[in-house]
Amino acid sequence: MAGEGGGYERRRPEARALHQAVREGWPGLKGLVPKRLEEEVRRYLECGRLCYGFVHFECEDCRRPTLVAFSCKSRGWCPSCTTRRALVSGAQLEATLPFVAHRQWTLSLPRALRLLVVKRPALLKVVERALVKAVWRWQRAEAKRLGAVGRQEGGAVAMTQWFGSALQLTPHLHVLVPEAVWDATGEVTLLPPPSTDEVMQVVQRVVRQVRGAFAKVEGCEWQDDDELSRLQAEAVQGRLALDVDEAARTGRRRVAVACGFSLHANTWVHANDREGLERLGRYGARGPLAEERLTRLEDGRYRYATRKGAALTLTAEQLVRRLLALVPPPKLHLTAWHGVYAPAARLRPVVVRTPPVPEPLPPPPPPPQSDEPALPRRPRIDWATLHARTFGVDVKRCPCGGRLKVHSVVSTARTAEEVLKNLGLWQPRVLLPPPRGPPQLELLQ
Repeated sequence: MAGEGGGYERRRPEARALHQAVREGWPGLKGLVPKRLEEEVRRYLECGRLCYGFVHFECEDCRRPTLVAFSCKSRGWCPSCTTRRALVSGAQLEATLPFVAHRQWTLSLPRALRLLVVKRPALLKVVERALVKAVWRWQRAEAKRLGAVGRQEGGAVAMTQWFGSALQLTPHLHVLVPEAVWDATGEVTLLPPPSTDEVMQVVQRVVRQVRGAFAKVEGCEWQDDDELSRLQAEAVQGRLALDVDEAARTGRRRVAVACGFSLHANTWVHANDREGLERLGRYGARGPLAEERLTRLEDGRYRYATRKGAALTLTAEQLVRRLLALVPPPKLHLTAWHGVYAPAARLRPVVVRTPPVPEPLPPPPPPPQSDEPALPRRPRIDWATLHARTFGVDVKRCPCGGRLKVHSVVSTARTAEEVLKNLGLWQPRVLLPPPRGPPQLELLQ
């Protein structure tokens, strides 16, 4: 994000509305939430503001300065940083996964278990491993039916989402599984797509595998031991056998529900559809909030439009409460690689493609006392390459046609203020009274 002033840079109307909502709704919650959430809000309010640090670029031809502010790099709701994470994940999957068809298995949990998963995130990892192993079990049986000999290994990339499209707290899984398995020599066996009955068998096996893990948690009871309970569960979750044209019900294929667990496996991409694979990766790693759906109303409240056409009307504090609830817990990996895709898998060098390594920066000179070789840097997609790959824009090109080069890096607020004053871009901060809602809202309560 580029700016033109010390913390007063131009923002789009959508980003301005979200930033204003957080500033209005946060003071009433300060001191009532854990420290990590307070740090999340602070980092978001500083994200993209030049007064907290920036990178100073300069054109090689016309010497025109360009300032690029730092980002917060958080995993919460910051649209800029979550979009960058989604773009990096999609590009990594497209450059790494082999040229085979991939299917997305989306698993949703029962409403009665979602709060337990939120309180104990390790339970979601148990469900994730159970789902991956259940899909692999079906794939091995299918490969054996097709004539494959020996033990077959599969792969998977699991992406965890902590939210729904209406800003609700809904932990669920998006698992990309190749429609292929590999033997010990790296020989691949392509598999046909699953049927709806086979998807039902997978979700039923997942339920059996995770039953013991959830039963150990206090307050989680499974009431399906008798016939009446099973009939009630079927009446709630099943569909009646209505006389409907099955050809028109295309949205219900490869969807299975068992004990409240919903498994959707009808989304897939062709082996040569690399753009579709990258799009699935971006979707699985996306953030909870879309800026273009948030608008500020005349009465001071905020309207957030969902994907299904409905809209939420919230006050600033209610919106901030929802955003704080959607922050994933610390130390929870949102993306996990399984099977032959895992970093330590024996078949990974044979199966996984080697992504092109970008040109690394010249390494700094080693200290004279150390004779040990420096560790290789992990390949990382920089922000300029992401912009060029996603939007087709070369952000390192000056309007005059020259190239931008890094002039300096300002990492402290005091230095940033001095540099901005020297460039004539600093505007003094105006201390305003704390924001308060319009009086009309008091009449609505």
